[in-house]
Amino acid sequence: MLPKRIDSLFARLLLAQLVLVASALLVFGALLAIERNQLVAPHMARLYAPYITAAVRAPQADALPEDVRQAGIQRHDGPPSGFKLKVSDMPAVLIFTQELSKYGVHLGDTYLERRQGQLILWSRVHVPGAAPVWLSGPIPSPLPAWATRMTVGLAVLGLVIALVSRAFSRRVTQPLEKLQKRMQVHASTGIQPEDLTLAPQSSKGPPELIEIDKAYRLLAERLERNERERALLLAGVSHDLRSPLSRIRLAAEMLPELPDNAAGVASITRNVDHANRLTASFLEFVRDGAVELNETVNLAAAVRRVVAEFDPVADQLSAETPGTVLLQRAHGLLIERLIANLIDNALKHGGAPVEVVVVQSDEVALLTVSDAGPGLPQESAAHLMEAFARGDASRSVPGFGLGLTIAQRIVVRLQGELSFVQTGRRHQVIARLPLQR
Repeated sequence: MLPKRIDSLFARLLLAQLVLVASALLVFGALLAIERNQLVAPHMARLYAPYITAAVRAPQADALPEDVRQAGIQRHDGPPSGFKLKVSDMPAVLIFTQELSKYGVHLGDTYLERRQGQLILWSRVHVPGAAPVWLSGPIPSPLPAWATRMTVGLAVLGLVIALVSRAFSRRVTQPLEKLQKRMQVHASTGIQPEDLTLAPQSSKGPPELIEIDKAYRLLAERLERNERERALLLAGVSHDLRSPLSRIRLAAEMLPELPDNAAGVASITRNVDHANRLTASFLEFVRDGAVELNETVNLAAAVRRVVAEFDPVADQLSAETPGTVLLQRAHGLLIERLIANLIDNALKHGGAPVEVVVVQSDEVALLTVSDAGPGLPQESAAHLMEAFARGDASRSVPGFGLGLTIAQRIVVRLQGELSFVQTGRRHQVIARLPLQR
């Protein structure tokens, strides 16, 4: 199924082509009618010249010969009084006038009138030996009589045009659809190295779209390289810091246990532990974007396992899960870290009791962690999911501001969605995770 915007573009292209073809057919039909009238005009002049001469030379308007009346020619005292169109200078009328003059019939001002669905030609006619009079008569239709085969032919022609137009439109929109899908995936899950190995747009596509695809591919490669270098730098710095921190802690613990330096040793040890936890958080942040999603994970079992590891007081943390909720193309470590971060965030910044609920709905698993805390303001929810961002109420609580950031990053990698909802006196963090991708 096409995305809505691509589907709309495809429909507009198809409609534009059909309108263009219909307009071309109308113009072609009009030109064909004009050419046909010009070809028929000399023959009509030769056919009607005797009737016109007899009508002009008749003694009275009601004494026209029988053959003249059968031809539809009538005499009048003057020009038509209703709506009329002067056609004296039209190509077919000029040819008709010139051809009649060869038979001694001369036309003056000529008008076209529509009466009872039929086209009537009026003209002031002069022939030698008689006074000028106004004559009118029907003219043949500019189009041939409609036949069943014309309906069938137009239907077949319309079908062929629609099929050709559809093929042309798909040739334009199909590469655009592929590019849009790729951009949507990158926007939701980030740019992965394997995404850059996809084949570029076919050279059969529109040149402008090929250039857009090249530019986007270049941008994606640059962003992926920057992200990889940033992760390597962060992991390297975090790893290299652990050795000197361990030596500092060891040196502090080997100092003589004297009353004068006890407070200093405790301060050094406390700050080293804090730095160790920070570097561990950095490494977790990097690993979350590096592990492969190649496992099938039981979300319900992972929740029960993580809740058991917290070893909470019974009235502080509880879990409600079904037997099995399987997530395809996931990773057990990432799922457990997501659950642990959400529970830890609720215990630190929310209020007891904390409840964890897993529900399977259609093709989505809902992981809900709720607490009795004040919740997150809607306007600051996006900001607090950025790295190292912390709310004002969390300044006095231990932490580094990476818990929600890591949780959001994991949910995005799983092509899910993380949202915050306030229901009554309880605040809920809901992770919507697709069961299959």
